[in-house]
Amino acid sequence: MDEKVVTIAEDSHQAFRVLIVDRYSMSSDLLAGALIRDCRCEAAAIQPADMVRALATSHVDLVVIGAELSSKSGDGFDLAGTVSRTHPNTFVVILLDQTSRESVIKAFRSGARGVFSRQNPVAEFLDCIAHVRKGYIWAGREETDSLLEALRNIPAPSPFTASDSPLLTARELQVVQYAAKGKTNKTIACELGLSEHTVKNYLFRAFEKLGVSSRVELLFYLTLKGHTFSATKSECADRVAEEGVAGGERGIRTPGRAFDPTTV
Repeated sequence: MDEKVVTIAEDSHQAFRVLIVDRYSMSSDLLAGALIRDCRCEAAAIQPADMVRALATSHVDLVVIGAELSSKSGDGFDLAGTVSRTHPNTFVVILLDQTSRESVIKAFRSGARGVFSRQNPVAEFLDCIAHVRKGYIWAGREETDSLLEALRNIPAPSPFTASDSPLLTARELQVVQYAAKGKTNKTIACELGLSEHTVKNYLFRAFEKLGVSSRVELLFYLTLKGHTFSATKSECADRVAEEGVAGGERGIRTPGRAFDPTTV
């Protein structure tokens, strides 16, 4: 079969742009067609090997990645992880062949904002994209059950303070607390009197120290550690002042099957 090469036009600045990478070209084409027809998106199917290059050369808002792109098990998760690290502002949705607690957790650990099972109808896929597009985290009914099962085993929360993360500086801790509450980089920058670039740098260094690669993974990390975020804004400011430093889900709610950590 001849390889289909699809490019997304650069002149439609308002269009929401989606790339789809899957093991099955027919499935990719059908999903792209549904997005174009029903969601008014610019959507295209693309080969896995071309994904990173496409993201480097054109603006893409969201990518849909099949969990199994070849005979190598789980290579879609690896690609999703690469995308979330190199293009953190691009949303990721992962298509699962089989839903399990492990695959759902692995998808979100790879940086996915949405997880969709192939067994569900296309209408639910469109619902997934619509919610992720608005900044929600989305999971289907069965995937949500898997997440809740994992969360039920989490110990009772305790406040997240500097003593819990001795490697973080006071400013890194402050930015992490804001990010974990769902505040966007722009909002954090405004409230702390920093540039967005500086906020990104603080988050990058904090992610490196905590061993996470995305806001979703940060939230899972802190939740699994049993942390809530009780430090007030003035307390954070005092901590920063003591150090001599001058100056993204938002909680999570569940409208139907969609969670809300407002914007990345």
